[in-house]
Amino acid sequence: MTNDLPLAADDGWDMSPRREADIMLDMPTTFEPITPDRPIPTSRGVLSAAEIEALLRPNLDDMPEPEPEPVKVTDVDVPNLLKLAPAEPTEITEDARRIASRLTLALRDGCGLKAAALARASARGSFDQGLATECSGRGSAIACYSAPGGEIAAMLVISASLANALIETACGGKPTQGHHRALTPMDAALLEGLVRPLGAALASSLKFSRIETDTEFACALAGPGMTSILDLDVRVDDIKMPARLILAEDDLFDLSSDVPTTRSQQRISREVAPVVGAGAMTAVLTARVATLSVPMSRLANLKPGSTLLLGLPADQPVELLTGGRDGAVVAEGEIGRKGNRMAVRINRRTALLR
Repeated sequence: MTNDLPLAADDGWDMSPRREADIMLDMPTTFEPITPDRPIPTSRGVLSAAEIEALLRPNLDDMPEPEPEPVKVTDVDVPNLLKLAPAEPTEITEDARRIASRLTLALRDGCGLKAAALARASARGSFDQGLATECSGRGSAIACYSAPGGEIAAMLVISASLANALIETACGGKPTQGHHRALTPMDAALLEGLVRPLGAALASSLKFSRIETDTEFACALAGPGMTSILDLDVRVDDIKMPARLILAEDDLFDLSSDVPTTRSQQRISREVAPVVGAGAMTAVLTARVATLSVPMSRLANLKPGSTLLLGLPADQPVELLTGGRDGAVVAEGEIGRKGNRMAVRINRRTALLR
């Protein structure tokens, strides 16, 4: 029986005996175990330490930087740690009602607005506490009035609805309640002309200073000290509009100059007994604030606007002397003003007046 199948050597897939012997000689007879310390065999030998480090820690300097992930910003309500305490409520006095009536007349005569200002509430606090009100906000304005010395002594917080009513009345329109827009420089200039006469109506010594729309800036203009805060309801054509009047408290600055001072005169007469024939006697008192020793060079450089420090604290009392500059002290007080004149309010009397 003959084998008709082709041999392996006929189709080129067989291996010659010589080639098979060479392969068997090249194969290793033993195999070493792979350990971490054993070098890695390659076609050209063993890898160096730098090549191994390059494989384990490749240099990525030539690669582009990855894009940073967007940071998510969330709004957090931060509590206002500087929130002021509310002003101390007080009773509505006759002076408060008198001021409201004066403001009503001033709105009609000076602003041309037929309005009635009614005292709604009264309180006592600082200028900062007085400006923290619902009247201030978008579209509102603050009219500042100064005393003869130049400091701000009164502020009128005009709500947005009242400011809009003043502007519309001045332009020939009718006051309405609607959307309150921010005041433009033209609106501020128009309000300045309208509220200018209100200061003289409240007190003869008050003068208009400026119109402010920023509450924080108005707080910076205000001075320290306690104030009288009066909340008003200004009614125009059955529309109620809020406003707030802030007046600096100063006994020497008399807002109600028409009020008689009978009570104070009676109190003084009870403390000091009248002396027979004392009406014909006259005493000359010297008010001593401070004594300065100023170099001549400093005096030579003085000009209008220069400041000369007295070297005394702000609460230093004024001494009233009898018998000249070197006389005895009869009383101590605080210097200030009453109307357009300087005045001294007595705080302490010595034994010479007792």
